[in-house]
Amino acid sequence: MDEGKIEFLRVNRHFRNPMVTGQGTALSIDRLLLRCYLKGKWGYGEIAPWPGFNTESIDEAIRAIEQSSHRYSTLLEILHDSPGTLPCLRAALFSCSHWESISTFKGELSSAGLVTPFHANTLQLKWAEGFTTLKGKITPSTDIAEVRSWLTDLPASAKIRLDANGSLNIEQTHRWLDFIQDEKRVEFLEQPLPVNHEGYLYLPHDKVALDESFLTPGALSWKGVLIVKPLLAGDGLALLKWGQSHRGKRIYSSVFETAIGRQTALWLAAQDSPATVHGFDTLGRFQADRLDRHSGGPKTMGLPHFDWNLFWHEIK
Repeated sequence: MDEGKIEFLRVNRHFRNPMVTGQGTALSIDRLLLRCYLKGKWGYGEIAPWPGFNTESIDEAIRAIEQSSHRYSTLLEILHDSPGTLPCLRAALFSCSHWESISTFKGELSSAGLVTPFHANTLQLKWAEGFTTLKGKITPSTDIAEVRSWLTDLPASAKIRLDANGSLNIEQTHRWLDFIQDEKRVEFLEQPLPVNHEGYLYLPHDKVALDESFLTPGALSWKGVLIVKPLLAGDGLALLKWGQSHRGKRIYSSVFETAIGRQTALWLAAQDSPATVHGFDTLGRFQADRLDRHSGGPKTMGLPHFDWNLFWHEIK
């Protein structure tokens, strides 16, 4: 077998229903699955960019792999000479090189329920599924009074996260924060303003979480909640080292990855071990494509006995 050889497979996933966020509406997404032969074994990784995050595209990642002639060591040299670039590719290569540990992960993590579309009926449905923390997407057109009425039908113990995906202006943000101060069930407002907006300097850290503004460790100083998308965050070792010294609350989150990326993301979240409810309720959102293999629900688990080599050949 050719040591250090990288293979890749590009897949397109179609949402069952359009995914509406503050960045727009997504009908489908592309993912690039990697397979690398290292130390006599195959390791797997996934390149999974997401709209609104300043990462490379799938095409840019492919160009880097082809520039390396599909050689793992050559690709590492290219990345070493270009620090701060291609975070999704770095995350995928970390996954490939640590797959022996990642593939055996069998732990269990708590997850918030992603409410799509965000309205009263879907909130109730997610609560009935056993989710006690719920996340909804808001946009500039979302009516605060309407959201307030939806929440009155939920138990006082429910926790709500509101995600704006950077779509609000400063006036709209303050109106939502005023609402949150009165509505104790809302944990925080996630990424209300665009990335690098100066308004973040004046927002309360205890009620605002950053998502798109946080990409890789060390790029941001924020005392409040940070949403960590491990498949976008670059090298996993650097991510875990940062987590050891960062005192703020961290919530690990999915980017609608396939089973390969999900196994890696769950493993990284478990290694960092923040005691919180994470964001991995993304299963069942796509038309049947055989690319999801984990079970969903309020508790999400790894796949410790799964045949990943067979999975690769089944989806090719």
